Parts: sequence; structure tokens; C-alpha cells
Amino acid sequence: MKKYFLMTFITLITSMTAIGQDMFSGTTELEVIANEWENVTLRNVPNGSLATMLDCFNKKWPTWMLKSAVKTMKKGVAGRDTYSNGQIVVHNKPKDGFVSVDWYGHVERHEFMRACYWKRSNGHRLLGIYFGGTDKYPNIHFVCFYDYDMKKHTLTPEPQIIDGFRTTEDRKFYYDLPEEGKELQITEFGSQGHFIHTFKWDGMKPVFSKSEKIEIDDEEHNDEEDE
Repeated sequence: MKKYFLMTFITLITSMTAIGQDMFSGTTELEVIANEWENVTLRNVPNGSLATMLDCFNKKWPTWMLKSAVKTMKKGVAGRDTYSNGQIVVHNKPKDGFVSVDWYGHVERHEFMRACYWKRSNGHRLLGIYFGGTDKYPNIHFVCFYDYDMKKHTLTPEPQIIDGFRTTEDRKFYYDLPEEGKELQITEFGSQGHFIHTFKWDGMKPVFSKSEKIEIDDEEHNDEEDE
């Protein structure tokens, strides 16, 4: 009986590993995207829907996260959509222009994605795609910001759009793209303490509003980073 359960357990782990390997096959490393996106204008974007903009981004830098997000959005599923026996969870909020993807597999690699857009006062749209992960490059976190021009059908990088507060190299940043409303928050961790920076929407971009120092359990935060 013990031998049976052992073989079942090994088969389950092997199967989950195979699913993970298939899922990550052909996906672009996050470091590659982080190094390239600022210099690339994406063209021939038919419309400004979140699904279409993400699909265009995914054609340039394919990732399992965007593939899963676009698949869900094209199905018109609102709420949560789950793939691969519960290992990939897509949270789609079409009315709010927001989607997120998380991986809950039992493997060392962990990646996630958040995306949203804002309607700009000039008729354009501002797209934000937040990537994070702890694979080969621990704690890589960055946001790709693009202006979508409906007349030119282009997504143009806007890498300097977030400013208004000073930082140092020893700090880490975690971005909270808005699931509802238009307010953007950035949580900062560093030797000077922990802060939440709030950015309010002014019609064209998130503008720095305030910084608040927060108290956090360092041990708890370190545990989360190690997951």
C-alpha cells in the first residue's frame, strides 16, 4: 500500500512538472522584456481594447501569462478563469479594464502579471502591464507603460511617466495597478523604511499625490519574497 501511494505521489509531481515545462515553453524571459520594451513601438494595433493591446504585446514578447489572459478575455469570461488543474488563475474584470494572471504550481519558478488601461483626455489610452517573478532573476518587478493612439494604431512606450518621489538603488518596488478606479499605488521597501506612494489620475497620467510610511512585519515580508 505504501509503495502504491509513493508511486502515485511521484506520478503526480512528474505530471505537474511536465505541465509547468509545457506552459513555460516559448515564453520570453522577464529580463529580456525589461531590457527591450522601452525602445520598441508596437504597430498595427487594431483597437484599444485591453485584449487587443495585450495580444499585440504578446506577439512581440510571447509569455504564458499574456497568452492565458488574452484567451480568457476573448472568451468574454468575467471573474476568475482557471487552467491546468488550478495552476493558472486569470482574474478578468472587463468593465474595469483590468486583468491579472497568477501561477500556483509547485515549482520553483513563480511569475505573475497585472494589466489595465486608463482613458486619456486626448482620446488616447494609457496601457500599463506589470510583470513580476522570482525565477532566474529574483524579485524582478517592472511596469511597461504605453500610449495607444487610435488614429495611428500604435503603442508607444512612455517609460518616464511615473515620477515625483526620490529613490535609491537598494530599494524594491511593487506596483498596484488599479482593479477599480484610477488611482495607482507603489509600495516601496528599503533601508530607509517602507512606504506607499499614491498617484492620482489627472486625465493624462498618474500624478504623484503623497507618500506614507507604513509599518510591516519584516519577517513576514521576507517569507513572501522567498515563496
